[in-house]
Amino acid sequence: MKNANITILKNGATIVTSEMADAESVAIGLWANAGGRHERASETGLSHFLEHLLFKGTPTRNALQISQAIEGRGGYLNAFTQEENTCYYARLPYEYMEQAVQVLTDMYMNAKITEADLQRERAVIIEEIKMYQDQPQSVVQEQLQEAMYVNHSLGRPLAGSEKTLIPVDRKAMLDYKARAYTPAATVFAFAGRLKHDACVACVEKLFGGIPKKKGLAYKLVDGKTQQKPFVMSRKDIGQVHAVAGFRTFGRHDDRRFAMRVLNGILGENMSSRLFQTVREKNGLCYSIQSSYQLFQETGMFTISGGFDVARAEAALKLTSKEVRRIIDTQVTAAELKRTKDYLQGTFRLGLEGVEHQMLLLGSSILNYGKLIKPEETLEGIRKVTVEDVQHVAETVFTPSRLTLSLVVPNEQKQDEADWQKVFTI
Repeated sequence: MKNANITILKNGATIVTSEMADAESVAIGLWANAGGRHERASETGLSHFLEHLLFKGTPTRNALQISQAIEGRGGYLNAFTQEENTCYYARLPYEYMEQAVQVLTDMYMNAKITEADLQRERAVIIEEIKMYQDQPQSVVQEQLQEAMYVNHSLGRPLAGSEKTLIPVDRKAMLDYKARAYTPAATVFAFAGRLKHDACVACVEKLFGGIPKKKGLAYKLVDGKTQQKPFVMSRKDIGQVHAVAGFRTFGRHDDRRFAMRVLNGILGENMSSRLFQTVREKNGLCYSIQSSYQLFQETGMFTISGGFDVARAEAALKLTSKEVRRIIDTQVTAAELKRTKDYLQGTFRLGLEGVEHQMLLLGSSILNYGKLIKPEETLEGIRKVTVEDVQHVAETVFTPSRLTLSLVVPNEQKQDEADWQKVFTI
């Protein structure tokens, strides 16, 4: 990303590019600073619903023509919605860059969103929600987030619910789109074989005429945002699914690099402590891992796994023991080096891909308001010490920050009081 550049249009839209001269493709992301946490309670799921609807057609392109414009040139087109942003993206041979921007911008600006489209896609999303409800690994994560951020937008499901989706009509959707998809809330991210000036000219021609307007705001998490220590549900399943979640600091905290290393040591891959101890040495599960997600002012560090019914208690006790060990005992210099080598290596390998660079560019601008160069991330990882890892573990892994979420089989004999004694810090 040595050839990265940023231009901000007069209306507030941002164009960020990374020129990769040897690439055969270009990845383009049209990012909106709008996601689940920007929604009012009655609007829960609208960002995700809107994402679906933008693929249904514009006055000049129907849904088939939208997909053919990208796929017909050997590329692909997709989108995703997160808590703090939505991204529409395409990758295709570099010579078709301008056509891809035309398609994405047309979707973003001119989606028709007919009542017929609303009815059909609402039914599709409701089926998607039911699919997730049938998957215990999805249920346990969703109920965790709801318990960690009680009565807050971060605790509500991204897909919404039948209760919030059924009342949505065309007027409500167009109103939300007008408030959410504004120039100031929009970033065009490009990576691949390209020229920055050509990208800017293309975007300015198609998007520069939209009047300047601010985007959506959201409610911050503060000391008044409640967190429940435990939540459990029962389903007709054959495993115990568990997630231990810890509320953390946000993405601007300098400790984020130590958090990255902590996650690598504890549960990011097959070499990590949890996988080696709980699965490999004791055979107590098939899957166990840790991960973390940082938002503007808060975040979540999670440890999740699926456990055999008869051995779930033992697995959770051993997991909590591993968490306690990383608090009480400093990691060795060798383990720290090995983890930092892994994190730097995976990060560097990702930079070889145009899509990965595009994702880094877009998320960097939206999350930090500036381009976070790869060297800054690599240097942040390199500087982490054993003391830093222990300190962030001591800070985050505390009972006051913990929520344990369980989905257990209907016939599981232990009640809530029993389970709450199993995972202790």
